[in-house]
Amino acid sequence: MRLYEALATALRARPDGRITTTRAARTYRDVLIDSTAKAVLLDRIAPRGARVLLAMPNHLGYVSSLLAVLSRGDVPVLADPSLTTAEIDTLITGCGIDAVIAADDTGGVQIDNRSWARVTGAEGPRPVLAPDTELCRLTSGSTRSPACIEFRAEAVLAAATTWAEASELTPDDRSLCFAGLYNGLAFNTTLIPNLLTGAQVILATGLPSAGSILRQITSTEPTILVAFPEAYNRVTEYPAESISAPTRAALAAIRLRLSSAAPLSARTAARMVALSGPVSDYYGIAETGPITFHRTPTAGGSHGRLLPGVSVTSRPRADGIPVLQVRTRSMGTKYLNYPGEFERSVASDGSYVTSDTGTVIEGQVTLSGRAHPTLEIGGRKFSVDSVRDPILSFDGVADCHVVQITTPSGRPCVAAAVETTGVVDMTRLRTHLRAAIAAHKVPEVLLGVDALPRGATGKVKSAAVRELLLRTFRQSRDGGQ
Repeated sequence: MRLYEALATALRARPDGRITTTRAARTYRDVLIDSTAKAVLLDRIAPRGARVLLAMPNHLGYVSSLLAVLSRGDVPVLADPSLTTAEIDTLITGCGIDAVIAADDTGGVQIDNRSWARVTGAEGPRPVLAPDTELCRLTSGSTRSPACIEFRAEAVLAAATTWAEASELTPDDRSLCFAGLYNGLAFNTTLIPNLLTGAQVILATGLPSAGSILRQITSTEPTILVAFPEAYNRVTEYPAESISAPTRAALAAIRLRLSSAAPLSARTAARMVALSGPVSDYYGIAETGPITFHRTPTAGGSHGRLLPGVSVTSRPRADGIPVLQVRTRSMGTKYLNYPGEFERSVASDGSYVTSDTGTVIEGQVTLSGRAHPTLEIGGRKFSVDSVRDPILSFDGVADCHVVQITTPSGRPCVAAAVETTGVVDMTRLRTHLRAAIAAHKVPEVLLGVDALPRGATGKVKSAAVRELLLRTFRQSRDGGQ
């Protein structure tokens, strides 16, 4: 329980630290009291030492729920609350989950005004946790369904302390966070670092419209802003003449703006510089934690300098393609639900073999792409197979090809060409997908074809499929046939 003791000790040291929204607040003293009460409630439904899936949106009770789980010697598994029932059931079976804390009332015990805890009743054999695992986080970019990464307490704390030192985080900082606390961007740069240093965590509320984002910046006066690229896009699209003087002052007072590793458009980056200051790309990998930090980013430049204790090299992987190989003090141990798969991605020197391509020059990392496609919508990364598999399971589907395309307006979306053996109702297929996978994974464009375009070797011609889907999107938009 080293992770719990480290966090609880930090909260006791700064009891007046706060977790807030625009409407309410809890001091760190309150959080500890709440966590103790929640642990008692959890004792009613599950034995201590359980595996507990936390699938909750950001709210004031999130941290006390996490601490309650840790205090019992349980292993929390942090998950995206948008996961479907089918995806959660897969995790329950694959990871041997004993209990779930979620925002929906499906029975069990209500532990705060936004969440309920229930036992899963999972039975049968389950994968064995590493003996020193204290927390798990999910990734879905490299496997067909979310992989559950096991972390030691030392790895979680190393990620947080390294980031806090590099970003010069202090108890006077106020981090306004629009990213989900389960996500690496928020978890590694805000949640754990702020709790350890006593800095304020401000959880954004409501729909992230431009007006809402600007109002929350004005009312909370953050020193750090944490958000995905779409939030910055919306802020910069807001009419500049409508931004009030107090809002301009609050924007100018932000000392650090963080986004995900997905680069901002040149237009958005330039407008943010004019409104507030440069936005730093957070480059981290779920399996390794934070990799770089860029205090003064420049357009078209690197993703920052390597954090202390991090090494990155570009070396050929087994198929000869050069990729970045990363070693940190915050690396995961293994995938709980995919035995042996994580280990196969670790080189002989202990480096994690990524799918990222790029260069490392004098400690500066510049990304150039990925060695295999990973889809990313709204800051959420996921594999092609996580969309392809449920399409293939539908009656009448022979094959499919899933890609991410950019709409004429510059917005990314998922699209799929579906090869059928007969007449397939695309509306029914879409309904099937909405029940099987998270909403952000459901293809916006579903096109039925008699046969996917293939080359002489039988491989699908991805460029031809992409053009076909883009043409279909344009015709739909323009009212063409």
